[in-house]
Amino acid sequence: MTVVSDPLPPSGVTAGPAGAPDDRPLPFAVVRPRASAHIPELHGLRGLALALVVAFHLFGNGRVSGGVDVFLVLSGFLATGSLLRRADTRSLRLGEHYGRTFARLVPPALLVLAATAALTWWVLPRGTWVQTGRELLASALYYVNWEMIAGQLSYGAAGPQTSPLQHFWSMSVQGQFFLAWPVVVLLVVAVARRFWISSRDLLLVVVGALTVASFVFALTLHGADQPVAYFHSWARFWELGVGGFLALLLPWLRVPHGLRPLLGWAGLGLVVSSGFVLDGGALFPGPWALWPVTGALLVLLGSGGGAAWGPRRLLQVAPLRFVADISYALYLWHWPLLIAYLHHADLDRVDPLGAAAIMAVSVALSWLTTKLVADPAQRFREAVGGARALVATAVAVSLVAGGAAVGIRLLERQDAALLAAAEAAAQADARSYPGALALSQAHGTDVPDDVDVLPAPAVAALDLPAVDDDGCIQENVVNPGTDVPMTCTVTGSPDADHLVVMVGDSHMIQWAPAMAEVGSRENWEVLLLARRGCRLAAPVGAVDPADMCWSWRINALERLEELRPDAVVVIGSRTSTSEPGDKVIPAEARAWRQLADAGIRVVTLRDNPRFGFQVPACVEQHADGLACARARADVYSPVNPVEEAEGVPDSAVHLDLTRYICGDQLCQGVVGNVLIYRDDNHMTATYAGTLARPLHNALRVKAPWLFVDPMKPPAVRTRF
Repeated sequence: MTVVSDPLPPSGVTAGPAGAPDDRPLPFAVVRPRASAHIPELHGLRGLALALVVAFHLFGNGRVSGGVDVFLVLSGFLATGSLLRRADTRSLRLGEHYGRTFARLVPPALLVLAATAALTWWVLPRGTWVQTGRELLASALYYVNWEMIAGQLSYGAAGPQTSPLQHFWSMSVQGQFFLAWPVVVLLVVAVARRFWISSRDLLLVVVGALTVASFVFALTLHGADQPVAYFHSWARFWELGVGGFLALLLPWLRVPHGLRPLLGWAGLGLVVSSGFVLDGGALFPGPWALWPVTGALLVLLGSGGGAAWGPRRLLQVAPLRFVADISYALYLWHWPLLIAYLHHADLDRVDPLGAAAIMAVSVALSWLTTKLVADPAQRFREAVGGARALVATAVAVSLVAGGAAVGIRLLERQDAALLAAAEAAAQADARSYPGALALSQAHGTDVPDDVDVLPAPAVAALDLPAVDDDGCIQENVVNPGTDVPMTCTVTGSPDADHLVVMVGDSHMIQWAPAMAEVGSRENWEVLLLARRGCRLAAPVGAVDPADMCWSWRINALERLEELRPDAVVVIGSRTSTSEPGDKVIPAEARAWRQLADAGIRVVTLRDNPRFGFQVPACVEQHADGLACARARADVYSPVNPVEEAEGVPDSAVHLDLTRYICGDQLCQGVVGNVLIYRDDNHMTATYAGTLARPLHNALRVKAPWLFVDPMKPPAVRTRF
């Protein structure tokens, strides 16, 4: 990543030699701030931050270094002062400005996006192509951070399951800032002119207020949904805002020369140590992001010190200047090369030799990109002007974005055809695709091994329960009003013999195909109350009203007591990728006890395995499937934990169908020629459908009250 701003420096920071004053008038300033010196440390800080980003990504398994946060501060710092000065002098023209900015940003980015598309086709599994195409389109149009939020993606360490375009999120945040901020500055200056007040003072108030509001929002969202906060533009604005605030304030500050080296070294220490001390992928953009942000601010405050023992000389060494010169291209290149290498070498993490090779290739490509693409693009902009360069840039973006959109559409059509073919094949040849029934002793072992797996791994992500398309499943977001439970009808009608309600998160939703078949055969009305990432639980005391998940849980319990179903079905245990065995969450047991106290019986289902990697992609690469398995002992406790957990009501009954998901020794990705998982932990709808008979039989044994109907003779009942 590079810090890209208008070539003119911030107000009070000159582009000329150190100490050269900035004599341009500020006609509406009530008090003229002092002119400050050029900041020679800034370019070196840029190079250091980028070096940390790449080093931690390559040699630290994708760990967050804090360098991106430093870049956000520098972007806000450089852009704000420069924009204010040119707006004050009436020299800020939006077309010209956008042309200058995006003529530098866009050409290298489009080149890397095209190369990433080629790498995706070459080494990434077919099942990743559509999502990568969507991210490519979003990256070209500077909204990929929102695409990642919509796709429920979390910032992940470098691995085969990680997007090759994950790093573009920060470019999108900065691109959105570069689009919106000039308009904000122009509006503030216009208001200041209208009321004859200092434009700098008014902008200080605006930037300060927006920064504080963004920081408060980031803290709130970080506590409620950190993965969303990590990518959220407004949750990240405060890092840009503090840089802009310092740019506006810096000309008035009188930092003693003797103190500046101390501030510079302290800031440098914070910047360098951030990645070693903090897990930024989990902690940012919450309060711990102040660590690298404060470091960047201290380096800027300590700049210009005359003491020989300050950090200026270190930040002006040739290697850092070289990295800073190619920083933007280096940021763009290193991540897709890393992800492509992991896929090509079939590795979970990069080895030191591989990391060194990726570093060397990235540096070489970055230097070539800078010399052959970025620099010529700037010369073209200087020759034709910013407005014309903006038009050329828009045309180039349109071509790439249009090509990506067409490619996505073609891939989606292919996926739809593959999925339809899989459904038809499974229905036409049930013997070849028994799925879970292949693990049944009654079925035997006569399963042909010369047929394709269904659904095809490339389209497994689309193999969702029908109820998933009904718009009644709630996302785990913090928006007000999203804590009111919505009811999905899985099967049946209000005049059914019994009412069964499934409640929970995505691991409950995936059982809908099996439950729908059982319910339709037994004339039950089956409803679903689901919120992704939010399982049914009961708190000990008061909860934060801003926590929509807890509010939803409380409201869901009240809704269940109103419905008074014959049974509430929940996921009883929770599996893990980091710890052996599955466990019961005490807060969930409290919810079951609350329902039992209200006379409502609970049926628990044991959780399915979680793998920590994309199973369809693994199956696509390893036909035998053994490389895509987990040891059953690593997934499950010897005994179903709900049988022994404290607080579980005696009236609850517990179903353990894991023997229809895992073998005695291994939990594999494919059983009975049916792909079990559509990602790293959710079952395909096709496989869930094959669990209907085992589920039906288990319910008959453990929940007989659901099958007692005095108004209907047993002979009328249908059977599988």
